[in-house]
Amino acid sequence: MSNSNVAQPNRFWATVTDEQLVDLNLEIDDPETLPGLVHEVPDNYREAHVEFKYDLRGKGIDQEFSCVHGHHQHKAGFVMKLGDARFMVGHICAKSIYGENFDQYTADIDAAIIRKDALRRVRELRDAILPFEAWLKQLAESDTMKSWSKLRGQLDSHLPFLYDNLTAYAQLDRRITGASLPKWLCRADCNPRQQIEALLAEITKLNSLLSGEAEKAAGIIGQLRARMDGISKRAEPILEYLQDVELFFQPVTLDAICKWANEHDNPKRRTYSYGLLSITLKNDKGDKTHILIPKGYVLPSKQPIIALRNALAGVGTETASPNKMIA
Repeated sequence: MSNSNVAQPNRFWATVTDEQLVDLNLEIDDPETLPGLVHEVPDNYREAHVEFKYDLRGKGIDQEFSCVHGHHQHKAGFVMKLGDARFMVGHICAKSIYGENFDQYTADIDAAIIRKDALRRVRELRDAILPFEAWLKQLAESDTMKSWSKLRGQLDSHLPFLYDNLTAYAQLDRRITGASLPKWLCRADCNPRQQIEALLAEITKLNSLLSGEAEKAAGIIGQLRARMDGISKRAEPILEYLQDVELFFQPVTLDAICKWANEHDNPKRRTYSYGLLSITLKNDKGDKTHILIPKGYVLPSKQPIIALRNALAGVGTETASPNKMIA
């Protein structure tokens, strides 16, 4: 067939966007098992495009395939697609009839496979961090966070001796204090909301990298994954800080706190007592201050942290296979 009759290559797969490419199947195991495979040349065959390529040369495999043009046997060629129909064309006929250069197509498709793998890895990281980011934002504005801050303010304003000294007392061995005491609730430099904001700022930087060039992001996928894992670890103490509210109002804790405060504050001017989920300060004038556990206080679930770590464990575990027999 003369060169004037050679069709221009129809690189349909190369026209897809990155969003489409990441879900596009570029690799198969056996072209003869594809659905819609026909063994005669379709009337409008020149409108077909290459969907896959295959190559058994040099692999020590005796299997050969039949070209739809003349039905000669070959080991390397293309699966052409036209609508729902597929047909197999040897690499020589593919060049003379469709203008498809096997080596050039192999290089192109291998590059596409590598890019798809990069896109997949990056998307997996984005998919892992998005729900975690949403959870952090929700936690920052939650009633739990507001209640935690409100209780700190009440202790600071109405029970200043406890607020100023409880952290140091809580560091002592429980055999001395008589109970496990909240270490973070009255610690001035403990600000869980501020820590959440720092984590969200870090996630914003990561999202910027993940929204850039896919191959560049994929090249540092290990670093990005390590940074996300670090974020998950830094989020875990925030739950410990919030748990201090429930710990503070445990009867055994309140008992230990009140005994200690009555011994070390000024018992002639202030006395401490506790009731069910409450602590009371009475001054020498008979005035009383009651502080109750925040109504409906609910600790946030640790599941989003676990989910992020599980997701990160699976990112990048599979790699592109441009040398696979079928692509």
